[in-house]
Amino acid sequence: MNPLIRLSPDCSLKLLEEPSLYDRTTDELYMVNPEAVDFLIDCYGGARRPETTDGAAFVDYCLEEGLIMAAAQPTGREPRLKQSPIPSLRYLLLHITDRCNLSCRHCFLGDSGHTDLPLADISAAIDELERMQGLRLMVSGGEPLLHRDFWEMNELVGEKDLRSILLSNGTLIEADTAARLKFQEVQISLDGMRTAHDLIRGPGSFDKSVAAIRALSAAGRQVSVATMIHGGNLQDFGRLSDLVGDLDVREWSIDLPSPTGNMSDNLDLLVDPKTAGPLLARSYGGAIHEPSPGYGCGAHLMAVMANGEIARCGFYAGHPVGTLKEGLAAGWEKIKPVKLTELECDCEFVADCRGGCRFRATGYNGTTGPDLAQCYRYGVLK
Repeated sequence: MNPLIRLSPDCSLKLLEEPSLYDRTTDELYMVNPEAVDFLIDCYGGARRPETTDGAAFVDYCLEEGLIMAAAQPTGREPRLKQSPIPSLRYLLLHITDRCNLSCRHCFLGDSGHTDLPLADISAAIDELERMQGLRLMVSGGEPLLHRDFWEMNELVGEKDLRSILLSNGTLIEADTAARLKFQEVQISLDGMRTAHDLIRGPGSFDKSVAAIRALSAAGRQVSVATMIHGGNLQDFGRLSDLVGDLDVREWSIDLPSPTGNMSDNLDLLVDPKTAGPLLARSYGGAIHEPSPGYGCGAHLMAVMANGEIARCGFYAGHPVGTLKEGLAAGWEKIKPVKLTELECDCEFVADCRGGCRFRATGYNGTTGPDLAQCYRYGVLK
Protein backbone atom coordinates (compact mmCIF):
# COMPACT_ATOMS: atom_id res chain seq x y z
CA MET A 1 0.00 0.00 0.00
CA ASN A 2 1.27 3.49 -0.90
CA PRO A 3 2.06 5.04 2.55
CA LEU A 4 1.03 8.52 3.58
CA ILE A 5 3.62 11.27 3.68
CA ARG A 6 3.39 14.35 5.88
CA LEU A 7 5.48 17.43 6.51
CA SER A 8 7.90 17.10 9.39
CA PRO A 9 6.60 18.96 12.47
CA ASP A 10 9.17 21.77 12.22
CA CYS A 11 8.75 22.28 8.46
CA SER A 12 6.23 24.48 6.70
CA LEU A 13 5.43 25.75 3.24
CA LYS A 14 5.98 29.49 2.78
CA LEU A 15 4.56 31.46 -0.14
CA LEU A 16 7.40 33.97 -0.46
CA GLU A 17 8.69 35.54 -3.68
CA GLU A 18 9.26 31.92 -4.65
CA PRO A 19 7.36 29.11 -2.89
CA SER A 20 9.69 27.52 -0.37
CA LEU A 21 9.88 24.88 2.32
CA TYR A 22 11.23 26.21 5.60
CA ASP A 23 12.82 24.07 8.31
CA ARG A 24 12.74 26.22 11.41
CA THR A 25 14.99 23.83 13.35
CA THR A 26 17.89 24.15 10.92
CA ASP A 27 16.89 27.62 9.63
CA GLU A 28 17.16 26.30 6.07
CA LEU A 29 14.95 27.52 3.24
CA TYR A 30 14.38 25.32 0.18
CA MET A 31 12.83 26.87 -2.92
CA VAL A 32 10.38 24.54 -4.67
CA ASN A 33 8.77 24.69 -8.10
CA PRO A 34 5.06 25.52 -8.47
CA GLU A 35 4.27 21.91 -9.39
CA ALA A 36 5.35 20.80 -5.90
CA VAL A 37 3.14 23.28 -4.03
CA ASP A 38 -0.13 21.30 -4.30
CA PHE A 39 1.62 18.13 -3.16
CA LEU A 40 3.18 19.92 -0.18
CA ILE A 41 -0.17 21.43 0.80
CA ASP A 42 -1.58 17.90 0.83
CA CYS A 43 1.36 16.87 3.01
CA TYR A 44 -0.01 18.98 5.86
CA GLY A 45 -2.72 16.39 6.36
CA GLY A 46 -1.09 13.43 4.66
CA ALA A 47 -0.44 12.77 0.96
CA ARG A 48 0.18 9.70 -1.16
CA ARG A 49 3.63 9.22 -2.64
CA PRO A 50 3.59 10.43 -6.27
CA GLU A 51 4.06 7.77 -8.91
CA THR A 52 5.90 9.90 -11.49
CA THR A 53 9.68 9.65 -11.69
CA ASP A 54 10.20 13.37 -10.97
CA GLY A 55 7.73 13.28 -8.11
CA ALA A 56 9.37 10.25 -6.53
CA ALA A 57 12.81 11.87 -6.81
CA PHE A 58 11.49 15.01 -5.09
CA VAL A 59 10.00 12.95 -2.27
CA ASP A 60 13.24 11.01 -1.82
CA TYR A 61 15.21 14.26 -1.56
CA CYS A 62 12.78 15.72 0.99
CA LEU A 63 12.89 12.52 3.03
CA GLU A 64 16.68 12.61 3.04
CA GLU A 65 16.66 16.25 4.20
CA GLY A 66 14.13 15.49 6.92
CA LEU A 67 11.52 17.86 5.45
CA ILE A 68 8.84 15.19 5.16
CA MET A 69 8.25 11.84 6.84
CA ALA A 70 6.10 8.75 6.61
CA ALA A 71 2.73 8.90 8.34
CA ALA A 72 0.59 6.03 9.57
CA GLN A 73 -2.61 8.07 9.28
CA PRO A 74 -3.79 11.55 8.24
CA THR A 75 -2.92 14.44 10.55
CA GLY A 76 -5.04 17.40 11.53
CA ARG A 77 -2.41 20.00 10.71
CA GLU A 78 -3.67 22.91 8.61
CA PRO A 79 -1.53 25.21 6.44
CA ARG A 80 -1.57 28.99 6.86
CA LEU A 81 -0.92 30.05 3.31
CA LYS A 82 -1.28 33.50 1.84
CA GLN A 83 1.04 35.08 -0.71
CA SER A 84 3.58 37.25 1.08
CA PRO A 85 4.09 40.91 0.26
CA ILE A 86 7.05 41.63 -2.02
CA PRO A 87 9.64 42.10 -0.69
CA SER A 88 8.48 39.65 1.95
CA LEU A 89 8.60 40.38 5.68
CA ARG A 90 10.74 37.46 6.83
CA TYR A 91 12.33 38.70 10.06
CA LEU A 92 10.54 40.52 12.88
CA LEU A 93 12.55 42.04 15.72
CA LEU A 94 10.12 42.29 18.63
CA HIS A 95 11.33 44.48 21.49
CA ILE A 96 8.92 43.26 24.17
CA THR A 97 10.27 45.49 26.95
CA ASP A 98 12.66 48.36 27.55
CA ARG A 99 13.43 47.13 31.07
CA CYS A 100 16.99 45.95 31.58
CA ASN A 101 19.09 44.78 34.51
CA LEU A 102 22.26 46.22 32.96
CA SER A 103 23.22 49.69 31.79
CA CYS A 104 25.57 48.94 28.92
CA ARG A 105 27.77 51.77 27.79
CA HIS A 106 27.16 51.05 24.10
CA CYS A 107 23.40 50.35 24.15
CA PHE A 108 21.71 52.10 21.22
CA LEU A 109 18.38 52.21 23.10
CA GLY A 110 19.78 54.28 25.96
CA ASP A 111 18.58 54.12 29.55
CA SER A 112 16.38 51.31 30.83
CA GLY A 113 12.66 52.06 31.12
CA HIS A 114 9.49 50.51 32.56
CA THR A 115 7.46 49.71 29.43
CA ASP A 116 6.27 46.20 28.54
CA LEU A 117 4.54 45.45 25.27
CA PRO A 118 1.17 43.92 26.29
CA LEU A 119 0.94 40.16 25.92
CA ALA A 120 -2.15 40.49 23.70
CA ASP A 121 -0.18 42.71 21.31
CA ILE A 122 2.73 40.28 21.32
CA SER A 123 0.39 37.40 20.49
CA ALA A 124 -1.28 39.40 17.68
CA ALA A 125 2.09 40.35 16.18
CA ILE A 126 3.35 36.76 16.22
CA ASP A 127 0.11 35.54 14.65
CA GLU A 128 0.24 38.17 11.89
CA LEU A 129 3.89 37.45 11.15
CA GLU A 130 2.98 33.80 10.65
CA ARG A 131 0.12 34.75 8.29
CA MET A 132 2.51 37.00 6.34
CA GLN A 133 4.75 33.96 5.76
CA GLY A 134 7.46 35.13 8.16
CA LEU A 135 10.48 33.01 8.97
CA ARG A 136 12.24 34.34 12.07
CA LEU A 137 10.77 35.90 15.20
CA MET A 138 13.54 37.61 17.19
CA VAL A 139 12.47 38.57 20.73
CA SER A 140 14.57 41.28 22.35
CA GLY A 141 14.42 44.09 24.90
CA GLY A 142 15.88 45.63 26.98
CA GLU A 143 16.32 42.28 28.64
CA PRO A 144 13.30 40.24 27.49
CA LEU A 145 13.25 37.96 30.53
CA LEU A 146 12.21 40.99 32.61
CA HIS A 147 8.88 41.29 30.78
CA ARG A 148 6.10 40.71 33.32
CA ASP A 149 4.47 38.07 31.09
CA PHE A 150 7.63 36.55 29.66
CA TRP A 151 6.82 32.95 30.54
CA GLU A 152 3.34 33.18 29.05
CA MET A 153 4.92 34.54 25.86
CA ASN A 154 7.49 31.74 26.02
CA GLU A 155 4.64 29.25 25.58
CA LEU A 156 3.36 31.08 22.49
CA VAL A 157 6.54 30.80 20.46
CA GLY A 158 6.58 27.01 20.44
CA GLU A 159 3.19 26.84 18.74
CA LYS A 160 3.97 28.76 15.54
CA ASP A 161 5.51 27.94 12.16
CA LEU A 162 8.31 30.42 12.89
CA ARG A 163 11.88 30.10 14.07
CA SER A 164 11.94 31.76 17.49
CA ILE A 165 15.15 33.43 18.68
CA LEU A 166 15.62 35.00 22.11
CA LEU A 167 18.16 37.85 22.32
CA SER A 168 19.49 38.12 25.87
CA ASN A 169 22.44 39.39 27.87
CA GLY A 170 22.42 35.98 29.56
CA THR A 171 22.85 37.20 33.11
CA LEU A 172 19.42 35.89 34.19
CA ILE A 173 19.69 32.48 32.53
CA GLU A 174 20.62 29.60 34.81
CA ALA A 175 20.05 25.87 34.32
CA ASP A 176 16.37 25.88 35.36
CA THR A 177 15.65 28.91 33.17
CA ALA A 178 17.37 27.35 30.17
CA ALA A 179 15.32 24.16 30.57
CA ARG A 180 12.02 26.10 30.51
CA LEU A 181 12.71 28.06 27.32
CA LYS A 182 10.74 27.07 24.21
CA PHE A 183 12.83 29.15 21.81
CA GLN A 184 14.75 27.27 19.14
CA GLU A 185 17.75 29.57 19.52
CA VAL A 186 19.09 31.92 22.16
CA GLN A 187 21.57 34.64 21.22
CA ILE A 188 23.84 35.77 24.06
CA SER A 189 25.84 39.00 23.97
CA LEU A 190 29.56 38.49 24.57
CA ASP A 191 31.52 41.70 24.03
CA GLY A 192 35.07 40.55 24.62
CA MET A 193 36.88 38.55 27.24
CA ARG A 194 36.18 39.19 30.93
CA THR A 195 37.81 42.61 31.35
CA ALA A 196 36.51 44.02 28.06
CA HIS A 197 33.01 42.59 28.43
CA ASP A 198 32.63 43.81 32.01
CA LEU A 199 33.99 47.22 30.98
CA ILE A 200 30.80 47.99 29.09
CA ARG A 201 28.28 45.66 30.79
CA GLY A 202 29.30 45.74 34.43
CA PRO A 203 31.38 43.58 36.84
CA GLY A 204 30.53 39.88 36.86
CA SER A 205 28.45 39.96 33.68
CA PHE A 206 31.01 38.03 31.59
CA ASP A 207 31.01 35.00 33.89
CA LYS A 208 27.19 34.96 33.99
CA SER A 209 26.92 35.20 30.19
CA VAL A 210 29.38 32.35 29.60
CA ALA A 211 27.60 30.25 32.23
CA ALA A 212 24.32 30.94 30.43
CA ILE A 213 25.75 29.67 27.13
CA ARG A 214 26.85 26.44 28.80
CA ALA A 215 23.47 26.01 30.53
CA LEU A 216 21.58 26.58 27.27
CA SER A 217 23.72 24.06 25.40
CA ALA A 218 23.20 21.51 28.17
CA ALA A 219 19.44 22.08 27.90
CA GLY A 220 19.53 21.36 24.15
CA ARG A 221 18.97 24.93 22.97
CA GLN A 222 20.83 26.18 19.91
CA VAL A 223 23.07 29.08 20.91
CA SER A 224 24.54 32.01 18.99
CA VAL A 225 26.78 34.83 20.16
CA ALA A 226 26.63 38.54 19.33
CA THR A 227 29.68 40.76 19.80
CA MET A 228 29.97 44.53 19.49
CA ILE A 229 33.36 45.96 18.58
CA HIS A 230 34.51 48.61 21.04
CA GLY A 231 37.70 50.25 22.16
CA GLY A 232 38.22 47.82 25.01
CA ASN A 233 38.04 44.54 23.08
CA LEU A 234 40.22 45.11 20.00
CA GLN A 235 42.95 42.84 21.33
CA ASP A 236 40.51 40.11 22.40
CA PHE A 237 39.30 38.71 19.10
CA GLY A 238 41.86 35.92 18.86
CA ARG A 239 41.03 34.59 22.33
CA LEU A 240 37.35 35.35 21.89
CA SER A 241 37.33 33.33 18.67
CA ASP A 242 38.83 30.39 20.56
CA LEU A 243 36.23 30.74 23.32
CA VAL A 244 33.32 30.91 20.87
CA GLY A 245 34.68 27.81 19.18
CA ASP A 246 35.00 25.96 22.48
CA LEU A 247 31.41 26.90 23.36
CA ASP A 248 30.29 25.36 20.05
CA VAL A 249 27.86 28.13 19.10
CA ARG A 250 26.07 27.97 15.73
CA GLU A 251 26.60 31.60 14.79
CA TRP A 252 28.90 34.45 15.73
CA SER A 253 27.55 37.87 14.81
CA ILE A 254 30.01 40.77 15.03
CA ASP A 255 28.93 44.36 14.57
CA LEU A 256 30.12 47.92 15.08
CA PRO A 257 27.93 50.27 17.14
CA SER A 258 26.98 53.76 15.98
CA PRO A 259 27.34 56.90 18.13
CA THR A 260 23.76 56.82 19.38
CA GLY A 261 22.03 56.00 22.66
CA ASN A 262 24.49 55.38 25.49
CA MET A 263 27.40 55.21 23.05
CA SER A 264 26.98 58.93 22.36
CA ASP A 265 28.12 59.48 25.96
CA ASN A 266 31.01 57.02 25.63
CA LEU A 267 32.66 58.08 22.38
CA ASP A 268 36.04 57.00 23.72
CA LEU A 269 34.83 53.41 23.12
CA LEU A 270 33.79 54.05 19.52
CA VAL A 271 36.08 52.35 16.98
CA ASP A 272 36.80 53.79 13.55
CA PRO A 273 35.59 51.79 10.49
CA LYS A 274 39.11 51.14 9.20
CA THR A 275 40.02 49.31 12.41
CA ALA A 276 36.66 47.56 12.77
CA GLY A 277 36.20 46.43 9.17
CA PRO A 278 38.56 43.41 9.23
CA LEU A 279 37.08 42.27 12.55
CA LEU A 280 33.60 42.11 10.99
CA ALA A 281 34.93 39.42 8.66
CA ARG A 282 35.33 37.05 11.63
CA SER A 283 31.53 36.63 11.76
CA TYR A 284 30.05 33.34 10.64
CA GLY A 285 26.59 31.85 10.23
CA GLY A 286 23.39 33.87 10.14
CA ALA A 287 22.96 33.76 6.39
CA ILE A 288 20.10 35.73 4.86
CA HIS A 289 17.75 33.45 2.97
CA GLU A 290 18.30 34.40 -0.69
CA PRO A 291 17.34 38.08 -0.32
CA SER A 292 15.29 39.72 -3.03
CA PRO A 293 17.84 40.76 -5.67
CA GLY A 294 18.58 44.44 -6.03
CA TYR A 295 17.66 45.45 -2.47
CA GLY A 296 19.93 46.70 0.29
CA CYS A 297 20.29 45.76 3.94
CA GLY A 298 17.01 45.31 5.80
CA ALA A 299 14.90 44.40 2.78
CA HIS A 300 13.11 41.69 4.79
CA LEU A 301 13.33 43.10 8.34
CA MET A 302 11.04 45.19 10.53
CA ALA A 303 11.07 46.06 14.24
CA VAL A 304 8.38 46.59 16.85
CA MET A 305 9.41 48.63 19.88
CA ALA A 306 8.23 48.16 23.47
CA ASN A 307 5.81 51.09 23.11
CA GLY A 308 4.13 49.39 20.15
CA GLU A 309 5.65 51.59 17.47
CA ILE A 310 6.87 50.01 14.24
CA ALA A 311 10.19 51.02 12.70
CA ARG A 312 12.55 49.91 9.93
CA CYS A 313 14.82 48.42 12.60
CA GLY A 314 15.68 49.13 16.20
CA PHE A 315 18.14 51.87 15.23
CA TYR A 316 15.24 53.77 13.63
CA ALA A 317 13.06 53.65 16.74
CA GLY A 318 12.99 57.44 16.69
CA HIS A 319 11.44 57.39 13.21
CA PRO A 320 8.38 55.13 13.50
CA VAL A 321 6.21 54.37 10.47
CA GLY A 322 3.15 53.18 12.38
CA THR A 323 1.94 51.26 15.40
CA LEU A 324 1.21 47.65 16.19
CA LYS A 325 -2.45 48.56 16.65
CA GLU A 326 -2.53 49.30 12.89
CA GLY A 327 -0.97 45.92 12.16
CA LEU A 328 2.31 44.63 10.79
CA ALA A 329 1.09 44.65 7.20
CA ALA A 330 0.18 48.33 7.36
CA GLY A 331 3.59 49.19 8.80
CA TRP A 332 5.39 47.04 6.25
CA GLU A 333 3.67 48.90 3.39
CA LYS A 334 5.12 52.16 4.68
CA ILE A 335 8.70 50.90 4.83
CA LYS A 336 10.28 51.47 1.45
CA PRO A 337 13.13 49.00 0.95
CA VAL A 338 16.43 50.50 -0.12
CA LYS A 339 17.40 49.63 -3.68
CA LEU A 340 21.08 49.07 -4.42
CA THR A 341 20.77 51.31 -7.48
CA GLU A 342 19.91 54.19 -5.13
CA LEU A 343 23.21 53.86 -3.27
CA GLU A 344 26.56 55.41 -4.04
CA CYS A 345 28.09 51.95 -4.03
CA ASP A 346 29.80 50.59 -7.11
CA CYS A 347 32.05 47.66 -6.31
CA GLU A 348 32.09 43.92 -6.88
CA PHE A 349 31.00 43.20 -3.29
CA VAL A 350 27.80 45.25 -3.14
CA ALA A 351 25.61 42.16 -3.61
CA ASP A 352 27.34 40.58 -0.57
CA CYS A 353 27.25 43.51 1.87
CA ARG A 354 24.06 44.99 0.32
CA GLY A 355 25.26 48.46 1.14
CA GLY A 356 25.94 47.60 4.76
CA CYS A 357 24.04 49.03 7.73
CA ARG A 358 22.09 52.01 6.41
CA PHE A 359 21.88 53.67 9.83
CA ARG A 360 25.64 53.50 10.26
CA ALA A 361 26.27 54.49 6.64
CA THR A 362 24.12 57.59 7.05
CA GLY A 363 26.38 58.74 9.85
CA TYR A 364 29.41 58.37 7.60
CA ASN A 365 28.19 59.54 4.20
CA GLY A 366 24.50 60.41 4.20
CA THR A 367 21.47 58.29 3.36
CA THR A 368 22.83 56.94 0.05
CA GLY A 369 26.51 56.66 0.95
CA PRO A 370 28.48 53.47 1.59
CA ASP A 371 28.94 51.88 5.00
CA LEU A 372 32.67 52.44 5.43
CA ALA A 373 33.00 49.56 7.90
CA GLN A 374 31.90 47.17 5.15
CA CYS A 375 34.19 48.87 2.62
CA TYR A 376 37.15 48.11 4.90
CA ARG A 377 35.82 44.62 5.63
CA TYR A 378 35.87 43.69 1.94
CA GLY A 379 39.12 45.50 1.19
CA VAL A 380 37.55 48.14 -1.06
CA LEU A 381 39.23 50.69 1.19
CA LYS A 382 42.66 50.05 2.68
